[in-house]
Formats: sequence, C-alpha cells, structure tokens
Amino acid sequence: MYLPPLVGSPSEASAGEAVAGHPEEELARFDRLLPALKEAYRRQRGKAWTAGELGELSGLPEAEVARTLERFASELELAEALFGEEGGLVDAIQLSPAVLETEPFETVRARLAAQGPLEAPLHLTHLRVDGYRVLEGLEARLGALSVLTGEPGSGKSSLLDCLALLSFAVEHPLPPGGDPRGTGQRLFHAGAPERLHLSLRVTSGSGRAFRYTLGLGGPPSAPRVTAERFAWVETDAEGRESESFSFLSFENGRGTVRTVSQATPRPRVLAASHTLPADRLALRGELDPALRSAAGFRAFVSGWRFYPGFDVSRGAALRRPVLSEPEPLLAVDGANLSAVLFHLMVEWPERWRELEATLRAAQPSFHSLSVKPRGGPGTVLGVWREAGTEGELTLADLSDGTLRLLCLAALCLSPRKAPLVGLDGPELGLHPRVLPVLARLLRRASTETQLLVATQSPALLAELPPEAVGRMKRVDGRGVWEPGAGPGGVDETRS
Repeated sequence: MYLPPLVGSPSEASAGEAVAGHPEEELARFDRLLPALKEAYRRQRGKAWTAGELGELSGLPEAEVARTLERFASELELAEALFGEEGGLVDAIQLSPAVLETEPFETVRARLAAQGPLEAPLHLTHLRVDGYRVLEGLEARLGALSVLTGEPGSGKSSLLDCLALLSFAVEHPLPPGGDPRGTGQRLFHAGAPERLHLSLRVTSGSGRAFRYTLGLGGPPSAPRVTAERFAWVETDAEGRESESFSFLSFENGRGTVRTVSQATPRPRVLAASHTLPADRLALRGELDPALRSAAGFRAFVSGWRFYPGFDVSRGAALRRPVLSEPEPLLAVDGANLSAVLFHLMVEWPERWRELEATLRAAQPSFHSLSVKPRGGPGTVLGVWREAGTEGELTLADLSDGTLRLLCLAALCLSPRKAPLVGLDGPELGLHPRVLPVLARLLRRASTETQLLVATQSPALLAELPPEAVGRMKRVDGRGVWEPGAGPGGVDETRS
C-alpha cells in the first residue's frame, strides 16, 4: 500500500525540533542507518527499497530499519514515496534526492553548538605569523603566561604589534601603513613580497577549538584584505587537527558566511554571499545572528589590550584627578589609574589589601594608599603616605618608577581584565629589587587572564616559570624562535 509522505512547511518541522522531539536512541539509530540510505540512493535511484534490503546494507535488524523510517522519513523529507500497511510500519521507501544532503544528527548538533556562544574563558593557544616586519615563519604555542625574550630587534615587540593590529582591525578599517599607532614602522617583511599571513587557534572554556586566518596584501600605504577564514577545528585520536566546518571564507573581498539552519525540515547548511571593501575584515561586518561563535571571537579579539609603556611624564594624565568609573579597565597609557584604584578600594577590599601588601613588599617605606575626591565633581586622585614623610603625597608627587609599579599592580590585581594582555618591557624604569614583586604580580594575573610579556631582563626571567619563557633571535633578517625553547614558547617553522 502506498503511503504519501507527510511533508511539513519550514515552520512546522525543524531540525532543532526533530532533535528535541526524539529520544537519544532514536537519533542514534537514524545516524547508523543514514549511510545505508545514501548508498541505496546512489546505487539505484527511483527504486523502492525494502526495510530488509536496507537492513542488509546497514547491518541493522529489519524491524529497527522499519521503525526508523516511520519516525524520520517524512519529517526529514527523505521519501518520494513510502509503502506499507495503514497504521503499520514502513515496508519500503523510494528515496528522495534530499537524502544526500542530510547529515547525521550528531554532526548537526555539534555544528549548532560550534556556532553558538563561546564559553569563557577563551585562550589563544597557537599563532603563526608570516611576513609581518621581521617575523617570517614564526609559530607560537601560548599558555596562560607566555614570556618572550631575546636580543633587541628579534621581533618581540613586533609580535605584540601584530596582534594589536588584528585587535584594531576587527573594529575599524585597516589603518594606513597597517600601524594603528602611526609610528611609521614597516608593515611587511623587508625583501619579501608585500603580503602578511596570520593564523590563530583559540579554545573556549568547553574545549571547542577554532582557527582564524587572515591575509593582507600591499601596497603598505593602503593594505587590503586578501583572505580571511574562521572555522571550527577538531582533533582526531592521533592528535591530527583538521577543519570541521568553515563559518567565514573570503578572498579579495568576496566570500560566504555559512550557518547550520535550525528552521528547516531537514538539517541544512545555509550560505550567504557578501562583498566587502578592501580594507574591511569580514569578522568586523554584520554577521548572521545565528553565528554567535564568530561574534564571540570578535569580542574576544577586540578586547585585547597592549601596554607598550605607561605615560608617567610630569604632565601625564595619570598624575591628575580623573572621573571615577564603574568597573574601569586600565587605559593603555595608565591615564585612569586613580579611577581603577578607587574602584578597588571601594568595591574590592580584599584586593585592596593585597595591593597595599604588594607595595609594601616592593617599597619598605610605603605606609598606606587611598583615593580621595580631588578637582571637580566626581573626580578622584590617588593619595600616598610613606614612613618618614609628613602629610600626603598625590600621584603627581610620586617618582616615575613608583607610578609604573602602581600601574602594573593595579592592572594585575584589578578584577576586570582584558581577555589577553600584552606587556612590552614591564621591567623598564623599575628598581631591580622590585622585579621579584613584579614576577609575583604577573603570575597572579595569569590565573585570571592570558598574559603575553616581552622582556630583556635576566633578573625578571629568573623569577618566572622556565616553561613559560621562549627566546627569540634574528637570523638572516628574520625574527625566529631559538630551537630548544621551553614548552609554551615559540618554534621556528621548518621547511
């Protein structure tokens, strides 16, 4: 007897509903049967395949095949026709072309999860840089604390600047010269084609891994995006990593955004074509609302902060009263230091006591620190007291080194931190006796965020975990990683 398949409209049946509406064993049974359905359709299109024949192809009992077809064939639009007794199980099925596009529920659910929100914390675990300033063929494996050391000009600062460029570009057009700070430094590797390739691997709190790749081309005065890709990656039992599903794929401004549909009768991949300006990243664009993993990655990257050095000059903003802020993040130049200190003092008394203990360990003459109203309405300024000195000192009165230490301590102890913090030469301007204290601050901060630190100080390196340290050097004009660097460091790419 012929049973017409019941084909619902997209609003009446969905892949998400199909998953939610069936017990796990039914979904698993369908996933086991699906390869046999595809094979049967390829062998002989238009044939009415019996449950017994499909059982032989799949290795499943005939009754189990019949029950599975009865549950899913109509719902997922797999049948041109179904045969069987009215009200009974399916005896045979004439398969539709849709069977070839259908994916296992396990795969669909994994992709739906992969395009969903990224669970915190996110970590940058691996990066590769080709063609940025002195960096050519550089691969880095990064941990919670990664310390870059090496001779001047080996590429430590360039590595931080490369990541800072990406962080800038996910929210703004590519800057002229490829340098957000406008220092005039070269963008591309000297003596090589004008091209830059950057690859990042990021893991989420649930262990899911994603890879983002970006290619830039010349001219240096007006760099353009030549390639961009964001994909979910998986690792097999032998440790080999491969791309499982690509969400963004662009070349020279043209590409697609792919999502897994939750609102069709059959699980489908939807691809939308886009054209972008040459100086704009696809990651910066308005993405499909369903693609929350890419939006989460964009927020992660745009939230990075890089501190090349705090402005502690005589007229610097951090020496003057500033407006208090709710949950402030320390500015790159330290300008809102008093606001960060005020938030710590008022909202986080335990961390405030930890801050004072840190300052006391670094400077035995230190007595106490507070933040008081100064200047106009809502403005505050840090106030310092030390033994042997009558009265109070404000931040305007402190030495450059003391202010640098105070900025670093506030940055490391603040409850609100950027998801990745880059510090270039944090030891500069500090007394050698302070470096063990600085090392403790860095280790403390790395338990709450990811730190990437560039330093040339042997004294500071001696206080940090050896496995977190990697050494860079200059070879034939290239900044490379010295073979034998500790784990969690960077490796020279081998051709």
